[in-house]
Amino acid sequence: MLLSLPVSPLTIIQHHPGASRNIRLFIKRDDLLHPDIQGSKARKLAPLLERVKTSHPGGIVTFGGAFSNHLHAVAVAGRLFQIPTTGIIRGSYVDLENPTLKACRENGMQLKPMAKTAYQAAKKEGWKSLKEVFPDTWLLPEGGNTPDGVKACMSISAEIIEQLPPDLNGNPLVVCIPAGTGCTAAGVAAGISESVGETWVFPVSEDDLDLHTILSLLPESLDRVGRIRWIPDYISGGFAKYRGEVMEFTRKFYQQTGILPDPIYTAKMLMGIYDLLGKGAFAEGSTVVALHTGGQQGWDGFAYRYGERAIV
Repeated sequence: MLLSLPVSPLTIIQHHPGASRNIRLFIKRDDLLHPDIQGSKARKLAPLLERVKTSHPGGIVTFGGAFSNHLHAVAVAGRLFQIPTTGIIRGSYVDLENPTLKACRENGMQLKPMAKTAYQAAKKEGWKSLKEVFPDTWLLPEGGNTPDGVKACMSISAEIIEQLPPDLNGNPLVVCIPAGTGCTAAGVAAGISESVGETWVFPVSEDDLDLHTILSLLPESLDRVGRIRWIPDYISGGFAKYRGEVMEFTRKFYQQTGILPDPIYTAKMLMGIYDLLGKGAFAEGSTVVALHTGGQQGWDGFAYRYGERAIV
């Protein structure tokens, strides 16, 4: 495999609103998976890169918005493994000088903006119309959302179960995941059997994502899957929107733990977890694991859009 990934650390958070109810909170540090390829995006790319390099001389054509972690990760992987990359950007008048897209270009990615209506139409039909435009390429959906990506993310659950202290056996387990396209969440949920625990999914947007989407991404080979709970209450204005309460939480969390959540995904989820811990939503004695999906490059884009108030 071209991209070999380590087991990311599982770190305990000592001080949190559920500590008095004997709840243990851990954070799975996928932000530390790779120094250059962003977070859990690396897991979804790892099973594809060798196949693309050996059988698709045109490289990877993929899709995303102006500040996409996925586009950034694909561009970096392309540079590291000498794979040509092309990014189809949602929006005709996107700012190609923003930090994310500038980094994509510096890593060798060719950028091609597409009108939003045409983008959505092409997405709806599975990008089939682009196969003739980009021959000998691998068309990779937004977010790396593929069956191989889902299967790769199942390893997150296996790692968590292996890493948890043995004295937690028998305690209720809840694994929490932020979700954009749902691929990572589906993989984690697929790896958590009903007898082991639950998966709580925190969407970052209301667009094109719901519990049905997550369920549709689960591997067909699964006989049963544990309970999946949909937590839509912490979208905080929508995808990549600035919210002062999220930034304030992020600053405090970083000061207390030394762990910096990204501003788009993990920060919202962690704020939600802390709120739910304070409200008693988790059973007493539970073990709660939050997945940090990486995306730290998003901080540059956040500051670019919102100025000094978006700097931790």
